[in-house]
Amino acid sequence: MARAVNDKSRLLAEEALTKYRIELLVKGTVLIAPQTLFTDDDLARVDQLQTEIPEEEVREGDAGDSHSVFVKRVRVDLPGRPPSNAHGTAPAQIIELLERKHRRLTLKKILGGWSDYVIRRCQIHRMPTGSFVGIHLDAESDPDFEYAVIVQLTREFEGGEFVIYPSAYEQYVFRPPFGSVLVTTCRNRHEVKPVHAGERRSLVYFCSKRSGANRRIIESSTS
Repeated sequence: MARAVNDKSRLLAEEALTKYRIELLVKGTVLIAPQTLFTDDDLARVDQLQTEIPEEEVREGDAGDSHSVFVKRVRVDLPGRPPSNAHGTAPAQIIELLERKHRRLTLKKILGGWSDYVIRRCQIHRMPTGSFVGIHLDAESDPDFEYAVIVQLTREFEGGEFVIYPSAYEQYVFRPPFGSVLVTTCRNRHEVKPVHAGERRSLVYFCSKRSGANRRIIESSTS
């Protein structure tokens, strides 16, 4: 009897992952329920580790887009260089948690059964009241970015909706609950609306099939 229940649970889990995969293919974005990719213990561990990482305020993105968000770097992906962990033990421990086998296998099924993927960039976003992330395209930071994975780390905030613009005539609005994971293609423009109350924190990382140097070219003019 116990084995039959376990087999049924596995089938239900596989069915849910298949539905997530289809939605990602059709819409370019999917919201994954809490406890699917990260347990409460995983989230608590990430939240504990992120307190050890220095923070910087970001007001301009890689393509000149306007933001007001505080960022803690876990893994960086600079033009002309391969991805590398930020300094300190906490970033390495967060990456180790993200790359654990069961999590990689689950995410691989949702992303479409790649033989493997690389986390090219990873960071914590802290958004107190008034913060926002302006409309931008993730692929402008690295042309090899395939998918962004956004893990919601907090409960108590208002506003801060994640809005995606697949075309000039469409938009999808998400209000991810605590512990949920939003996966979206890096080829759609998107933004995070201003936070009206409380503080919104999330872990954001970008997956790619390619592990080499960032092929984004920075043009500089000489006078």
